[in-house]
Amino acid sequence: MNCEELQARLLAGEPVAAEGHLASCAACRSAVPDLEALRQRLADPALWEEPSPELGDRVVATVVGAAGDRRPVRGRRWIPAWVAAVGTVAAAVVFVGVVRPGAPDWEVELRATASGSVAVAQVAGWNTDAGTRMELEVEGLRRVGPDAYYELWLTSPDGRHVSAGTFRGPGEVTLWAGVRRADYPRIWVTLEPADGDPAPSGETVLDSEA
Repeated sequence: MNCEELQARLLAGEPVAAEGHLASCAACRSAVPDLEALRQRLADPALWEEPSPELGDRVVATVVGAAGDRRPVRGRRWIPAWVAAVGTVAAAVVFVGVVRPGAPDWEVELRATASGSVAVAQVAGWNTDAGTRMELEVEGLRRVGPDAYYELWLTSPDGRHVSAGTFRGPGEVTLWAGVRRADYPRIWVTLEPADGDPAPSGETVLDSEA
């Protein structure tokens, strides 16, 4: 189980064993209170309303229109009030599938710290009540095996570090931190040994201040 799978299970209210990934990942342990708060908010009936009878048909027609499938959706469908307003589903616990959010609240480039390295990353962030949601796109990092991983950190001006999660190589990954980036402006990535130590290793590979 990886970070995204565990956090999705927590949001869905599914049981998560204390051992395994949760025991070895400090980022997921620190995210548990925020995820529980978000799950409780999603369970609030005040967030939900019945859409118009035509909305389900319009959504299906939009999604499958390229295939020419215009079959109506029958029965009642309940969606959040804010989804009805913007026409976008962003909660995986409500609908199957992934829909990217709107324009990010901020973006930052991470540059390689080692001389001669070609690694680079872009981070786009969305401010939420539960903290900061980030889309990280990494290029040029070597993929690591099961004995190591990369970890994204946010750091405050007074030197406090908060982990936003882990990944193993180049590509795109979604990460969360239970703090505001305005309070933790530095964003950086370390290469971590899988030794159970929650502190940064000191081997920085990407940094917004490089």
